Amino acid sequence: MKTKIIAITLAAILTTPLVGCGAQQEAPAADGTTTIEAPAATAEIEDVTTVAYLGPEGTYTEEATKAFFGNDDQLLPQATVADALALVANGTATYAVVPQENTLGGPVTDYIDALLATDGVAVVGEVVLPIRQTLMGLPGTDLSQVTRVLSHKQGLAQSAAWLDENLPDAQRIEAASTAAAALEVADGADPTTVAIAAPGAADLYGLEVLQANVSQCEANQTRFYVVAREANELEGYGCAVYVADIAAGELPGVLEEVCTGGTELACVHDRPEGSALGTYRYVIELERADGFTDEELARLEGIGQLAYLGCYARVEV
Repeated sequence: MKTKIIAITLAAILTTPLVGCGAQQEAPAADGTTTIEAPAATAEIEDVTTVAYLGPEGTYTEEATKAFFGNDDQLLPQATVADALALVANGTATYAVVPQENTLGGPVTDYIDALLATDGVAVVGEVVLPIRQTLMGLPGTDLSQVTRVLSHKQGLAQSAAWLDENLPDAQRIEAASTAAAALEVADGADPTTVAIAAPGAADLYGLEVLQANVSQCEANQTRFYVVAREANELEGYGCAVYVADIAAGELPGVLEEVCTGGTELACVHDRPEGSALGTYRYVIELERADGFTDEELARLEGIGQLAYLGCYARVEV
């Protein structure tokens, strides 16, 4: 199978091949750039033809997609995450990129639900992206006249403190994505309406940046899953994710059984299972500093309550 290592290009011309969660080593390149070389768990991904993501152009998901895959592949912006996942499930797209969790806004539950509801897909990668929510409007917008603020619900949540202090009377309106909010402001020609979106959306849609980083948090990051039809089979990846449909009282026992021999709990998200109160679908993320072995994956597969959702490497931009 023809493969290629997916590279990340940073503003400082830092080139980073896709690596696992383990230690990394820096090596100077001939052109003066720096390459972070992976340990044994370097992940190679087959040549990509199409990658679906939450659009329109200018979303943070598009930024994460380009960080993970580069700029050479065909990107398919979709109206919803469910639409992007459906393209992977039916074979139209090779991969999809799905927002999963934010430092300030917490789990993106709608998108986790969409992933859990999509049969025949697996998590094969993860990218962690710094988020700088940016207030933008039509050129010449006067902040004192603003009455409406549009953004994705995560954008509004992450910027709530700034909005409370600076635009307390403005109506906050949810949009399908941050870029959709920027596009609506650009098309609406209403100087009293502004958007919170990724910084690049301002240039893309001809808007003026009114305030940078309204999330007021340098630690603001979002994690994105990279999803494909088939799970990775190679051992050595540092991250794995499982789903357990169990009652809340069963969770401590399952976690105790899981977290032995160097396998550590990264996080747990709970979603309603739908059959009874107190029963949930737990998304359980695990990590191993030395990477998962085939033997450890086999041990985890033997835990009856767990359903395997993927083993993967993490990229931090």
